[in-house]
Amino acid sequence: MASWSPVLTVVHLVGLAMAVGAATTKLVLLLKCGADPAFLPTYLKVSKPITRNIIIGMILLTLSGIGWLVMGYGFGTLLVVKLILVGAVWVLGPVIDNVVEPRFQKLAPAAGASPSAEFLLVQKQYVTWEVAATGLFYVVIVIWTLR
Repeated sequence: MASWSPVLTVVHLVGLAMAVGAATTKLVLLLKCGADPAFLPTYLKVSKPITRNIIIGMILLTLSGIGWLVMGYGFGTLLVVKLILVGAVWVLGPVIDNVVEPRFQKLAPAAGASPSAEFLLVQKQYVTWEVAATGLFYVVIVIWTLR
């Protein structure tokens, strides 16, 4: 009988690369919007496809993680902390995508127009949420390396 361990490892690593890579890309592009408002229309076009990669990566990570647990991977303190942080990312994602980002898009200034004070506030909030979610990914990676 073949072991599922190598398959789960590959799926987990691909999911990690997709999710963390896309989250980092999205954050860097969002920060570029703050530095260069002319980049905003481009960001608004690429945001959804990047988010899809985050979600696909998270699904792969979650399914392969469940596979590891089914195979008997032991629960320890670090794993429990990691699972809580992954759960937090699963909660933050929909808040970002369904609450914060739509407000950001709605208030985004037209090309060449000055951003409103309300937009700048929402932009700050959006960056904060994205930094938090992406930062949690990196904390999970650090925890993963400590096992």
